[in-house]
Parts: sequence; structure tokens; C-alpha cells
Amino acid sequence: MVLALQSVNAQSLEFSRYIMATDTITDEGVTFAASSDDAEQENDAIDALFDDDIDAGWEGAPEDFNILSCGLRFRDICIPKGARIDSAFIVVYSHEAKTAEDVAELTIYGNDVDDAETFTEDALITDRTYTQERVEWTVAEEWGLWTEERTPDLSNIVQEIIDRDGWNFGNSLAFIIEGENQGPSEVENAREFESFENIADPEDGGDGQNKPERIPQLFIYYTVESAELQIPIVATDTITDEGVTFAASSDDAEQENDAIDALFDDDIDAGWEGAPEDFNVLSCGLRFQNLCIPKGARIDSAFIEVHSHEAKTAEDVAELTIYGNDVDDAETFTEDALITDRTYTNAVVEWTVAEEWGLWTKHRTPDLSSIVQELVDRDGWDAGNAIAFIIEGRNQGASEVENAREFESYENIADPEDGGDGQNKPERVPRLYVYYSSPNVTSVREVFTPAVEPLKVFPNPATEMVTVELDTDEPSVILLFNSNGQLMRQHQSDWGQQQQIDIAGFAKGMYYLQARQNGKLYAQKLIIE
Repeated sequence: MVLALQSVNAQSLEFSRYIMATDTITDEGVTFAASSDDAEQENDAIDALFDDDIDAGWEGAPEDFNILSCGLRFRDICIPKGARIDSAFIVVYSHEAKTAEDVAELTIYGNDVDDAETFTEDALITDRTYTQERVEWTVAEEWGLWTEERTPDLSNIVQEIIDRDGWNFGNSLAFIIEGENQGPSEVENAREFESFENIADPEDGGDGQNKPERIPQLFIYYTVESAELQIPIVATDTITDEGVTFAASSDDAEQENDAIDALFDDDIDAGWEGAPEDFNVLSCGLRFQNLCIPKGARIDSAFIEVHSHEAKTAEDVAELTIYGNDVDDAETFTEDALITDRTYTNAVVEWTVAEEWGLWTKHRTPDLSSIVQELVDRDGWDAGNAIAFIIEGRNQGASEVENAREFESYENIADPEDGGDGQNKPERVPRLYVYYSSPNVTSVREVFTPAVEPLKVFPNPATEMVTVELDTDEPSVILLFNSNGQLMRQHQSDWGQQQQIDIAGFAKGMYYLQARQNGKLYAQKLIIE
């Protein structure tokens, strides 16, 4: 599996997603991982949710006519809306040897919903809504034991689902593989393949253990017609500074010596200011959300790309040190906590910036794979967590030049004094690039920028009480910041879709509400009157 750049404005990625084992079931002394993301149906009844294999096709013995259908659900499909699906297929591993006479006439559909749900005992697989697109699969070749087999091309099914108005990056896809009545038969006319709970059956000469390398896998090749694949920044808040409007984010921050210098600013500085009357060590933090990197992935390379905010000569040497914030899921930055007080990774990368920078030119850090690998290897790492980096400056002594580098922030604007139009330029935000491999994903490039979703807030403007409406009633944390980025109130709840925040006594003006729930970050501007 190789990343292939097809042209300057298009790239093609190979993607596979697999199911994480979360539970275990013991069957006569055999322990295997349990998943409700695959299921088997016999005629009009669910036959199995937790089984070591999945059957599809037809059992045509005169005394036992059975149509066998199955469902497979794949989670965390990180394909952006608007992608063109070039090809797609499912790879399965046979659970039992079959002759060419065991012909299975199968039809594959997609579950025609935005985000497919898992399977349950009380709902038939075949009662799900089907895609218009379908693929016929006549299996008429010999299968060995635990041999690798693949479906025909499923790109038309995947394309139909990706093209739905409600499709979102990270949603789930489910497929229905239907058998049909093939009439009386001397052979079974069904095919059996390893399930997500698969075990190597002792009666088949196996050792009775789960074999994750044999689970069904979905492979998708797709193209995005843009210069780069990215999760776009969503501008949900605005701050006005002397007539200049820009998007607000607390996922980047700047620190001067031992004080937070800025949460909401048009640029970020890092390095050293060494004028004799003004010695300042400048450090900064950058947080990237929703990193869809599976646990156990091997990080092949990683780097951050920034755009300069000010031209610099080669004499402005900035000696920087980059760490990761050594936690499972990095939190956003606040005014009352120093960036440099965070827990650091053992992995560290030195970055000496000693080349000329132009205005708004593109630059990248050295390889950060050691830092990302340490974080992804943490016991508590989950796909979808956030990573934060700390870029520390150091005292380089008295200097005639600034020895600091400035790059565009998440709130970046094209400064009018530099000939810009004063508008936010999302194409210049810092981006994290990660190339990684895993048992089921090889040489995939992911590009991450901050992802923030709108938050429902009413009334707005408000005076004494404001209601925040969340997506679900699950646990949440809501933060209220003033326009200077100071944390004014923190509200934590274990339950409730609607949360009320008391704002009585706060000064009139513009504030920012942030909510975190189920790993997602939401934000909205609030006016207090």
C-alpha cells in the first residue's frame, strides 16, 4: 500500500479501517474478542452477533433451506466529504475450505444512512435501508482454510454514501451481504469467513486464539481534488481588533518568559528577543484535535508546517526545542496555565532556524515522528484524541537581531500594514502532517488542522442566564472565556443535553463559550448585555 501523488492538485490514498476489540467472550475455554459490528442472519432471524465466523449464501439441503445474510460495519472512515472513490473492496479470510461447486450467489449493498449503527439482536440486518447501488458477487472458486479472499469493487456503494448530505469525516459504513434461494443442492452453497471475533477453531487444527490479522478489512482508494487533504478549520467565533476581524481559537498560545502573552492573536512567536534592554524567551503551544491515528500505528514521519508572519534574515537564528505534551488527550490552552508547565514527552526535537524567511512563506519543522510515536504508544491513546506540541525558545544572549521567528496563528490575519486585506487566511494556519503505518494501514498521510464545531447557545445576547444545548446528554465540560482569553467559568456535568450557565454579574461585552463532549470541541461567541 503506497501513497501515490497523481498530480499537483490531486492525491490518492489507500485507507483501511478495522474494528477494535473491546470485550471478550469465553466459549468452552476459548477466549476471543467480541464485536457487535458484524452479524449473521439465517432467513428472518439473527443467527449470531458473537461468533467465530460469518456465513453468507445458501444452504440448500432438501430438509433445511436457509438463506444466509450478514452485515459488516467499519468505524472511523476518515474520508472527507467530496472525495472521489476510485476503488473499494472488502478482504475476508476463509473460515472453512470450499470447493468450486459451493457456488454462493451474493448481493452486496450499503446501509444507506449517514453514520451506520452497530448490529443488535432485535433488528434484522435485511431490514436496514439499502443503497441504490449494489454489487453482485458470485463466488465460484475454491477457497482454502484461512486463505485471503476479496469482494468485487464496491466503489459505487461507498461513493453513494460519501455523497450523502449528512456524511462527515469519521463516520461509519455498514455493508449488507445477502444470500439468495438457489434451490435444492447437494453442496452447501455458502461461504464462511473469519469474523471480528475470529478464532482458529481447534477442530480445524487451530490453537483456539483470536487472530486479528484475519478480521475483515475495508480498503478504500480515493482522490481529493485539492492541493492537500485536510480537515478544514471552522471559524465559529470572531474577535475585532482595531477593525480587523479574525477567527478565534484557544488551541494555540504564546508565552513570554513566565507569562501567557496571547491566546487570541494574529501570529505566534517563538525564539529569543535579545536586545540589551529587553531579554525575552518566547515559547508557544500548538494543539491539533481529532487525530484519527489508530492505537498501535507506526509513525513513519511527522512534521508541522507553518507560514511566516514576518520576513526574517538568516542572521535571525532561533534555537528552538520541540516537545509533545505527554498526556493521552491534550487539553486546550488557557490564560491561567503556562504552556511550559505542561508535562513533556521524553522525546525531544531540536530546531535551529537559520535560513531566510519571506512574508507568508511556507516552512516546516524537522521530523517529529519520535514525539508523535511516544504519544500514540501511551496506554490511554485513542483514535480521535488531541496532541499538543510545546515549542520552547531559549536565552541566546544579547543580540543585535531578534532571534525569534513569527508564524501565522489559527486566528491569523493578513496584516493591512503588510499589504494584506485584514482577513483570516485559513490556508496559512499551522498544520500537522503525519505519515503512519499499521497492520491494516500502510503509508497513509493525514493532515490535521484545528476542528471546531458551532455550539447552540440561547438567548444570545443574554443578561443573567444562558442555555447551552449539546448534541447528547452525555458528560460534558463547558468553559466561558472573556475577550482577553481569561477563563471566567467552568461548568462540568455528568448528564443533560441542555446546560444552564449563570452569567449574572459579569461585565457587558463579548465572551466565548467552549464545550467539550465525546471528544469534540464546540465554540460560540456570546454577548452579555
